[in-house]
Formats: sequence, C-alpha cells, structure tokens
Amino acid sequence: MEYKNFVSRIGINNFTYRRFSMDYFLDSVNRLGVDRIELCGCHPHYTVYEQEEFPVKELAAKIRAYGVQVSAILPEQNFLPVNIAAVNEYLRRQSVEQMKFYVRNAREFDCDKVVLYPGKAFMNYPPSEAWKRSRESIAEIVKTAEEYEVNILLEGVSNFVSGLMTDSGSVKQMMDEVGSDRLKCCVNSCTAYFAGETLEDYFKVFGEKVELIQLSDSIPDNDQLIWGEGDQDFRQHLDTIERYGYRGDIMMELLMEEYADNPEVYYKSSLDYLRKM
Repeated sequence: MEYKNFVSRIGINNFTYRRFSMDYFLDSVNRLGVDRIELCGCHPHYTVYEQEEFPVKELAAKIRAYGVQVSAILPEQNFLPVNIAAVNEYLRRQSVEQMKFYVRNAREFDCDKVVLYPGKAFMNYPPSEAWKRSRESIAEIVKTAEEYEVNILLEGVSNFVSGLMTDSGSVKQMMDEVGSDRLKCCVNSCTAYFAGETLEDYFKVFGEKVELIQLSDSIPDNDQLIWGEGDQDFRQHLDTIERYGYRGDIMMELLMEEYADNPEVYYKSSLDYLRKM
C-alpha cells in the first residue's frame, strides 16, 4: 500500500499552537501542505472567554481564506474549567452551555461534527454517579445537535484523563443509553492503546458510525506523541482504515507540552514519517 497517499486526508490541531496566534497557525497549516484542521476550542483561538461575544463568522471567514477546511470541532475539555460530569452543578451547567456554543456555531465553519468527552469524576466518589451526570449532559447537548443538524462524536479517553468511557464498550454503552442518530464516534489511537484495543475493535463495534480518527503515538506512561516515537504500529492503523473502507479525515493529535514551543517542527516530523512509510 502507498501509505503516503493518506497525506491528503491528514489534518492537524491548533491546540499545539496555543502559544501562537491563529494567523500563525493557519500559515503553518499552509507551509505543512495540509488543508484540513481539527478546530480546537481552546485559548487563545476559540473560546467563550476571549470576548464578550466571540466573532465566529470572522474566524470562519479567516480559515476559509487560507483554503483550509474544518473537519471537526474539538472543544477543549481538559485544561479549561469544563466538566460535563461535575459534582458541582453550577460547573456542570456552565460546561454544558459551553458545549452547546460549539454545536450551535459548527455550521458557520461548514462543519457538522463536534467531539465530546465524557467529563471527569472524583476518584473517591461512586463512578455510577458521574456516569449518570455525564449521560444527562450528553443527552442535553445532543438535543441542541439535533436542532442544528450536527453530529456529536463521542470520544473515549484514557485513564490519564478520566475514568469514564475509557474503551469501545463504554463508549457504546453511553451511545446506547442516550440514544440518538446524531451520536457518532471519534476514535483516538492512544485511548485504544491504553485499553488494549485497536482501531479494528472500534470498527467492529461502530462500523460507519466512526466519523473521525485521531492518530498519535504512545508509550506505557505517556501519549499524544509524534508518529514513530512510541510503540504504536501505524502501518497496522492505516491498513485497518483502508480495510474497513473509512473515507473520513485523519487527525494528527500531537499534544505533548514540549511540542508547544515549536509545533510545526513536530507536525512536519510526523508528516515526513508518514511520507516515508
């Protein structure tokens, strides 16, 4: 297989560029020779905190002017005070409203996909309580998604992030319990790795409901690494993607803190790794 042919389906994430302006990020996208992004709702690029009323149309027009398409919107849900499973009801409500903001505005970017995490639970509280709060929040967000004709892509997370929805089975359980045609799946290769699963396991469970794939490398005690620096088998990943007929976009998720100093170098390294496979 000509793995380099996958380059045309690769996108990158602006979260790694959080120490740079949005213009710098988009210039970098052009320099790297890719034409799609996963738009992260992160500071300082796209959050409800940046201005009293965020100029969504202006940002969308800027992205289009660079010839870049938004494959999916990924609201930042780890570092910002966002937790749709929070015990604190005020925080949970505010978190839900923030997620709705991204859903309501997705179509401004010609995008119909918003990625959603399950939220986080206190380690010393019963997981079932957090699961219930997460489910209630997701169900409410999905109602907005149905109204705006946007798909919510549930993404499992590793135990580094949360004890909720850490494998394909728990993602499927949440999807079934909420019950909506607007619920789809985003697969993160690091989450699969830490759960002892593969991309194939997700395709077997979700089939065509897989609407986005995030690929980055990992080792037992760290993840979101550049391609080729960890233990994952990227040939196997791409073979699986081809075998199951997935024709959607593939995001490079390179989120290590040290990458933020010079993100273009690390994305170029991963793209070069793919081109040489």
